[in-house]
Amino acid sequence: MEIKEDINTRSAVRQISGAVSWPGSCYWGPSAVGQIMEAAGSRLCRPLVITDPGAWRASCGVVQAALAARSIQDWAVFDGVVANPSLAEVREALQMARHAGCVSIIAVGGGSVIDVAKVVFGCLCSGLEPEELAEPHGQVWLDGPVRPDAPLLLAIPTTSGTGSESSSAALIQGDDGRKHLYRSLRTRPALVALQPDLTLNLPIRPTAQGGFDALLHALGALVNTDCNPIGKAIALQALRACMQALPLVLGEPDNLAARTQMQMGAYLAGVAIGISKVDAVHAMCTPLESVVDMTHAEVLAPVFAIVSRYTIQTHASVYANTARHLNIATTGDDHRDAMTLIERVETLARQANIALYFTHFQLTEQQAGQLATQALQSASMPLNPRSLTHEEISSLYLQMVN
Repeated sequence: MEIKEDINTRSAVRQISGAVSWPGSCYWGPSAVGQIMEAAGSRLCRPLVITDPGAWRASCGVVQAALAARSIQDWAVFDGVVANPSLAEVREALQMARHAGCVSIIAVGGGSVIDVAKVVFGCLCSGLEPEELAEPHGQVWLDGPVRPDAPLLLAIPTTSGTGSESSSAALIQGDDGRKHLYRSLRTRPALVALQPDLTLNLPIRPTAQGGFDALLHALGALVNTDCNPIGKAIALQALRACMQALPLVLGEPDNLAARTQMQMGAYLAGVAIGISKVDAVHAMCTPLESVVDMTHAEVLAPVFAIVSRYTIQTHASVYANTARHLNIATTGDDHRDAMTLIERVETLARQANIALYFTHFQLTEQQAGQLATQALQSASMPLNPRSLTHEEISSLYLQMVN
């Protein structure tokens, strides 16, 4: 991304500051699972595998062989994770881990699995219960430093979507029905295996929806106002990879090269949002998911269609510059080029069979206002290119459904 400020001036030097904390070690390729087991060494002690039934059926042979190669026999499996997981799954997995005396965690599956694994891992390491981890004293532990001798959390993603394997965040539905964010560098996976053949058995619907989620992660991290140049560079690379790979994966599900690129795009998007966060699209999506029975991608698409168009009314240049970086628009007219990018994303949503509007769902003005209040609590909302007030956010929610 271009830096227009004069970096030779002392004032500009004072403004350019920041920090970045890299994710754990990542291995990619056909033997990545075995490589992370070897890299873990003796620190991989009495692991609990957290997974879901479909992911475990597809991956159990590879994981079991890798554990056996390291002579690890004392391990257990919890395969009860569901889509949009709640504290119930966290508690059940945590109880199994404690009963079995597990020290390490291996997450095998998609974003839901890895999110559950992060919270279980945090509870094991801190000695806290899931509810306590969300309290102020739990946040103190989450905000603490990563210890080099800490137990290990390994991630083996079998989907290309949320990028949870490379981000510090986990979303879990609380007992109140709302999604709660747990964010900590201490619960980010220390070792990640990107083995693309493990994604080949993923059905087309979660493949499509995960890919669209990864794409919007990358786009949100790229167009927001965060100025970290590392986050922007990674977001651009992630966006380029996702936009190239997603249509190929949808058209040729067995295309391993496309699956490889899509998996790396999702991973990099997770790194990017860990550094730069996202924008109003995701900030507004999370509260809405608490009141609709839909997947993340199915909520994201209609929110994107409304919010992006509202944003470019006053801040088209950042979308336009992104389109130019991707070589998909070169007219020089900011609004026109910005619309080209938005329409390209919407075309990919249609190819993924994801609707761009909500049906059979209504909101009252009071409900929209409550959602707006929740959206404003997101750390990504202030980073949207166009600043949004409570009234504007509430109005945008109403436009999505009415």
